[in-house]
Amino acid sequence: MLFVKRTLPLLITFVSGIIMIVAFFSGPALPRIKSLEEIFPQWIQIIMTFTMILGAFSLIRFNFQKIARKQNGWGYSIVLLVGFFGMATLGMVSGSWAKFDPEIKENSTFMCLAENKLTAVEVNIKSIETTKDGGKIITVENKIPDKDGNVFTRKVSTDRLKTPIMSKISILQQVLFEGVFKSAQSTMFALLAFFVASASFRAFRIKSKEAGLLMFSAFIVMLGNVPLGNMVSKLWTWLPFIGKYLDIVVIKEWIISYPSSAAQSAILIGAMLGYISSSLKIIFGVERSHLGGEG
Repeated sequence: MLFVKRTLPLLITFVSGIIMIVAFFSGPALPRIKSLEEIFPQWIQIIMTFTMILGAFSLIRFNFQKIARKQNGWGYSIVLLVGFFGMATLGMVSGSWAKFDPEIKENSTFMCLAENKLTAVEVNIKSIETTKDGGKIITVENKIPDKDGNVFTRKVSTDRLKTPIMSKISILQQVLFEGVFKSAQSTMFALLAFFVASASFRAFRIKSKEAGLLMFSAFIVMLGNVPLGNMVSKLWTWLPFIGKYLDIVVIKEWIISYPSSAAQSAILIGAMLGYISSSLKIIFGVERSHLGGEG
């Protein structure tokens, strides 16, 4: 049992890590080993699929237990489960419509979704063109003229053509995605902006020379991103000798292009070295916290 829980995962991790390192540094002389760079990511996708399924079952079980025990916030769990099952059902149904609906042919009638997929109109299929990559471009014509009596003809992709039932399902899915998910996401990021502003205020308190330099640089960058920066720069142009060098926008661009870019590169290099170090520790079994141990 210990072999399955500890030794076997360590062996798989070690072999997989070494193979990927060798495959990355191997050249055209070793084409079979080099091809593993493309094969292994496909395995990762399969593993990620299983982890998503496991995560979904864990989410469902946890929230069902929370609802059954009526723990604090169990009402939010109901909303979560309703949204989870609703979007999953709509996604699976709308994604499998082509297997159950009639084939798209000339002179047939379908519902054509708008580009935002929030509305649909009834159209007639006029012609079907096959592209070089095997795709299809459909020329459709509105079945019902507009109020002026005009009939519009346009080219659309096959994914925008649905049967009446499937068009309603797709529109409902898009309404929930755009109206609920994206709106909630925008609200969350808007609230995070206040936390960032609060954290910035605490970070920019001038308690040392470094904090003063940080505050001065941040002030110049923020001033250079608003129209007020141009107005301030014009007020300084009358100063002799140095007036032309006090352009806030130019100074802001210099700060971002040189000191800020250099600091970001240093941070990125340090992060990559830490990433390599952590990866080697996991490959060689030094770090074992991912197996449930203390590492």
